[in-house]
Amino acid sequence: MIIEPRFDEHNVRKVEAILLDHPIARDYFQGELYDTLGHRLNTIALDLQDGGTSELNEKQSARLFMMPDGSIARSLHLNEHGNAPSGINIQSTNSLVMEGEQNSVIAFRSETTPGVWSKALHIDQMMLRSEAPSRFGTVAFGLMVVTAYRLGFSHIQLFAAGRGPLQPDDPDALVGYWVWPKLGFDAAVNAAEISRHPSAAMHGLRTVQEVTARTPEWWKACGSARPMLFDLRSNSPSWSILLNYLCTTVAAF
Repeated sequence: MIIEPRFDEHNVRKVEAILLDHPIARDYFQGELYDTLGHRLNTIALDLQDGGTSELNEKQSARLFMMPDGSIARSLHLNEHGNAPSGINIQSTNSLVMEGEQNSVIAFRSETTPGVWSKALHIDQMMLRSEAPSRFGTVAFGLMVVTAYRLGFSHIQLFAAGRGPLQPDDPDALVGYWVWPKLGFDAAVNAAEISRHPSAAMHGLRTVQEVTARTPEWWKACGSARPMLFDLRSNSPSWSILLNYLCTTVAAF
């Protein structure tokens, strides 16, 4: 993926400074990782079967895979299963992960256009304790996006779980379908699902972002789970949404 210097200077660096100034970045993302034997994990090698291996330093690894300081990490070669692609699966545990769970992010190669391959990321699982600091996930994801862009990744994908209507009093409710679009993820909607709850305001809408921009209350009440994607290319709509969100939430801590 081509990194545009002007976009980097005027957008990526700006939001990176906001993120790094936040207490969560200062307290949790300085780059302190360990292997399963308790030794410092100075580098992580990403062999994505493209003829070369990328060596990530500790700080890059922590931010790219959303691993706070003190995390224990391991790297596994993973075959495709369910919604997850085959690639290098970076699994991690730390004091903020729910007991008995582990976080998982997969680096893989994606055919973005016929015959053109690029590096991409798949957020497989993020299970944080309820005691995790407020905005932890937002800051962690922001650092992930900045790092992925700088390393030439093309996109970040995931399966956004849950469905409307939201149950605010249910701590176990899955809310990915509602939360991830706020951070710039998008996906297609089809005419069939919109026609179940027809509204003149929704005529012709084709994506989650179009729906949430026009009738956010409909998506909150009637939206549902699906694969979603964050486009890391310079000046993408995903970047515009994320930059606005971070500048109005994280910058205001």
